[in-house]
Amino acid sequence: MNSNKTVTEPARTLPVAGEADVVVVGGGLAGVSAALAAARAGAKVILLEKSCILGGLATLGHVCIYLPLDDGAGHKIYGGQAEELLHVCIRYGYDDLPDCWRDRPDYVESPTGRYRATFNIPAAVCALDELLADAGVEVVFDTVFCAPLMEGDAVRGVLAENKSGRSCYLAKMFVDASGDSDLLYRAGARTEEREDNIVSHWAYEIDLTDPRLQTAIEEKNVLKALPLRWFGLRPDRDNSASAIPTFGGTTVEGVNGYLRASRRLALADLKANARPGRAQLTLPLMPQFRMTRRLAGIKELALDPGVSIPDSVGCVIFSLAAPAAVFEFPYGGLIDAKVENVLAAGRMVSAGGKGWEIMRFIPACVLTGQAAGTAAALAAQTGCAVQDLDVAALQARLAADGVKLHMSDAVRANRAVG
Repeated sequence: MNSNKTVTEPARTLPVAGEADVVVVGGGLAGVSAALAAARAGAKVILLEKSCILGGLATLGHVCIYLPLDDGAGHKIYGGQAEELLHVCIRYGYDDLPDCWRDRPDYVESPTGRYRATFNIPAAVCALDELLADAGVEVVFDTVFCAPLMEGDAVRGVLAENKSGRSCYLAKMFVDASGDSDLLYRAGARTEEREDNIVSHWAYEIDLTDPRLQTAIEEKNVLKALPLRWFGLRPDRDNSASAIPTFGGTTVEGVNGYLRASRRLALADLKANARPGRAQLTLPLMPQFRMTRRLAGIKELALDPGVSIPDSVGCVIFSLAAPAAVFEFPYGGLIDAKVENVLAAGRMVSAGGKGWEIMRFIPACVLTGQAAGTAAALAAQTGCAVQDLDVAALQARLAADGVKLHMSDAVRANRAVG
């Protein structure tokens, strides 16, 4: 789509479709967490979601393994909503959570497995719906964010498009949980992009000749009957010799290129393995981009294990490592130096390199969602810019809500880099 032709869109007056203390753009798990935290802190909250279900990559993208909350040495690192949402996602469906973690302990000596769980996607979607409804969050589905309405360095409202046409949602504070920094970028924040996303996706399949199916029937465990197949490249391997291209996720060309490549992989599998006893059961309903465009904030995640950060809003780990090094994430990594009333949440917070990998995992996304949503509510209540927020008050609220702000001495001693 490289046409140089242009047209001029006529000016028009838009209806205000809603007003709130906090508007959250994006209904992935980071956006769900942000909306939940803001509502619990007393804010009126509207969440705008471009699809028709909550959960983002975790549901639409079939990334239905809630990665570990523990460091691989028995210490729980993620508390608060990161822990809560794991249990929400498995509330009405199957799971493989080890029993030693079911009562949510802070420490397990010689655990039988990591504090993680595979969840049923429809069950998780319905549980997330219930969670936000009970919290009083107004969720507006099938609504695409278009642009910010700016007043100086502040966002007054966001323009959105849905079946009712184009409208505006006004708020005192905003949380960008779009995954791609769409709101922050268009509001003028400093960002960084990557164009090297590998093509991969998970999909459920069933094979009547698979011995796991008989095991599932005997044990009455449906999870064992539905293996997840990995299509495409893997992030833990050298992909430099692969013929499968990589893509950026912030242009229509990149998104469509990724989707076409992903579907070609699924089609090749169908052609190679078509038989009456085997079927692909699902396809992801969004591209599984990992790192597209992130905030380059006031501060950045520092990969220095064991170092305490004064403005920490929670501890994070590379969840695939065991034992995993523990890092503290700064409040300054949620905000831009200039934009006064927008906070980042999810994989697009201020963390580069290996840090970007750490922050894209579900537990870190939920943690930053809780921090951003709480901060947005507090800033709306006090009428301050996000850069002037009382960080000590934010930390006190997060700690009261179960977030582990700083490393314990036991965890600090584990300095292995994941």
